[in-house]
Amino acid sequence: MKKPIQIDNKVLLFDFDGTLVETEILAREVIEEYFRERNSDQGSHFASLIVGKTWKLAVEQMQVEARALGLALGETEALIVEFKRRYQERFHRGVNLIPGIKRWLPVFKSRARFIGIVTGSERHEVVSILKSHQMEGVFDRIWGFGDYEESKPHPSPYLTAMRDIGADPSEVLVFEDSRAGMESAHQAGLRWVQVTHEAHARNPDPRSLMVIQDWTEFSI
Repeated sequence: MKKPIQIDNKVLLFDFDGTLVETEILAREVIEEYFRERNSDQGSHFASLIVGKTWKLAVEQMQVEARALGLALGETEALIVEFKRRYQERFHRGVNLIPGIKRWLPVFKSRARFIGIVTGSERHEVVSILKSHQMEGVFDRIWGFGDYEESKPHPSPYLTAMRDIGADPSEVLVFEDSRAGMESAHQAGLRWVQVTHEAHARNPDPRSLMVIQDWTEFSI
């Protein structure tokens, strides 16, 4: 049996998409729709490339794989703009929280030394969603796209957060849902809890301290 999770006086760093909110599905829908419109059956495969990554990194990887398959996707920057436009259309219709997270945020806030968000999403999108759920001011800081040199799975996002906070890896606990995010935490020397709520991350990572389907299963 794994040891109980310790949060007292810890630095808690949360991924956003798929960990706190149900936005991964929106990005996948956008990509799958794009490929359906082009009569391609590769939409699900290409949609898997966005998980845990920025749009820029995901699209660059799509271009590499598309060329190998003989597919022409057009210019990279134009494709990023198109995907973001479609994503924003869905985003503004409303985003749901991962079940159970609102119960735990006051506990984290009162017992941890610091709580922050480390994500590849645009900061303004994160802030907008938090405000829509009356959660503004809960997190001490948000690190988003543009705040670090490399996207997850590179350790840069978490290394940047630790540097800015002045935290040692032994003080930090990460909450992640994607393989890219967990690898980022691992490469930064951090421990994490895995959230498997969204379909792409159903397989438990044996390195995780705890694996939960959603926040209703979390315990300390």
